[in-house]
Amino acid sequence: MYVKVADNDSSGVASYANQNDVGKALASIAGLLRESDNILPILRSEFKGEATIQYDDGSVENVQISKPMFIQLDFVTNQPIKIMMKYRSGEKEIYVSNDDAIEHVLSMLKFMGLNKITALTNLNEKTILEDLREFECKLAAVLMLKQKEWGIDKELLPTTMTKIKTIVQDARYMCCNGSTIKAIQKTVQRIESYSEGNRPGRGSGPYA
Repeated sequence: MYVKVADNDSSGVASYANQNDVGKALASIAGLLRESDNILPILRSEFKGEATIQYDDGSVENVQISKPMFIQLDFVTNQPIKIMMKYRSGEKEIYVSNDDAIEHVLSMLKFMGLNKITALTNLNEKTILEDLREFECKLAAVLMLKQKEWGIDKELLPTTMTKIKTIVQDARYMCCNGSTIKAIQKTVQRIESYSEGNRPGRGSGPYA
């Protein structure tokens, strides 16, 4: 830690190098909370098997590169419904994603933790684990009942469950013992402490 006072400054205001670090830490936490709004759209694309392709002119396009997590089936033949899609890179046969299924699961994820509110709560690990067990049971029941309607591959069902459960688990653990809100409070307190010490006519050094 060092103190730098401008030569032409007679007010006695000191500026600490790690004060900037505190500001960066707070900005980082704020950025993390803002990103919670972007997670659901990202997951929507991933569930559809899409990737974002950026072209040389700066334009972007979502292109299906893998089989969606949930697809539409032809209930007569029990085969996936496919269509020809025109992309900038050319025409390609793709699966028709089951958007109703995708939105239903995204809604479950939002209420189970993928939102700004959950990250700022304070839950102990026991409560989190109980919530995860209950969610896992309900998720298993929904996926089993909707397996055919949502076009879920029976062999990939355990993997699908694990993917969805892990997303919820990560979201819930952000609020374990109030870790996120405590980090915000601690950072704000440090900034307030520096602000108090940096008032005009008052030094903020350790012996002020």
